[in-house]
Formats: sequence, structure tokens, C-alpha cells
Amino acid sequence: MLKKFIQLKNSKKILFTPGPTSLSLENIKGLIPCFGRGDSEYQRDHKFVLNKLKKMSRHKFIACLQGSGSLAIELMTYNFLSGNVLIVNTGYYSDRVKNICINLKKIKRIEQIFLVDWKKLDNYKLNKKINWIIACPTETSIGLHVPIKKIKKLSLKFKSKLMLDATASFPLDDNHHLADVLSYSSCKGLCGLTGALR
Repeated sequence: MLKKFIQLKNSKKILFTPGPTSLSLENIKGLIPCFGRGDSEYQRDHKFVLNKLKKMSRHKFIACLQGSGSLAIELMTYNFLSGNVLIVNTGYYSDRVKNICINLKKIKRIEQIFLVDWKKLDNYKLNKKINWIIACPTETSIGLHVPIKKIKKLSLKFKSKLMLDATASFPLDDNHHLADVLSYSSCKGLCGLTGALR
């Protein structure tokens, strides 16, 4: 009876949504009205996912929250950035990081902001102490990926810490463990093909 009802509903109108485009029997069967924080199924799944993400990132600590990739970046930057910050300019998403850093400078959390174009990482020189380098290794607006190892090489040169906006690069690059701090989210589809229609 339920299967026939779902077929009838699906045949009446085509849905254009970013998620499943129709009701499925499996989705309906999987609905659990009590699912939420505190129940045992949620705790089991939560622990499994966090352990998997720790293993993939090779980071010992992880903080999870509900919200967008932008929120994760803001929390990461507001909690860790200080001193002089060098931003690797890759385009639209590194501009988002730059705007956050400008706000941090206004409230005196960071001192100076420097920019380096991603094409000039190998030869970049600056006679300043750099405390943090922040980068967005995968720039989806132009289909660009800057290898994390290349960015890490720059941070070693300046003896600075490395922060990554890994929203689009996690886990497309195996070297996220090279960052001191990184943020990522499921809004790009963790382990999915970035930017693909699903």
C-alpha cells in the first residue's frame, strides 16, 4: 500500500530539489521520529563519523557544530588567528577569508594582513614575521586545486602555522594533516565529487 502511494505521489509532479528528487520507500522506512541528540542511535552514528573524520584528516582533535562551512571558517579564524597573517589568494573563497581577517584586524585580533597570489608561492619574499598562513586549497569557482604540500612549504619557510579552509578540498587531498588547524563541512558533500549534481 505504501509503495503504491509513493509511486502515485512521484508521478504527479516532478521535483527539482538539491536532494532526492522523489520520495522513496527506503526514505520513508528510515524516518525515526525520536532521532536526535541524546538517543543511542544518534550517539553511535556520531561517534562513528567523528572517528572516521579524525582518521581521514589525521588530526587528533575535532570540534563539530551545526552550520555552514562559512560558520566553521569564522569559528576557526576567530579562535586561532593572531599576529601577522598571510593569505594565499586563490579567488572567491580566499576573498571570504580576507574579509574575515579584515574584521579580525578591526577588533585587534590580528596585526597585519598580507596577500600572496597562489601562482607566486615558490618565489614569495617578505621581510616580516608571519604567524599564520591561511589558504583555501580548492577554489571551486574556477576549478583550481593548489596542493597542500606546496602551501606547507611556504609555512615552513616562514616558520608559521598553517590554517586551511578545507570545505572543498577535504578529502580530495591526502595532506590535510599538514595543517595546524582546518575547517570543513558537509555542505560540499564530504567524500563526494565537489560541485557535481547529485
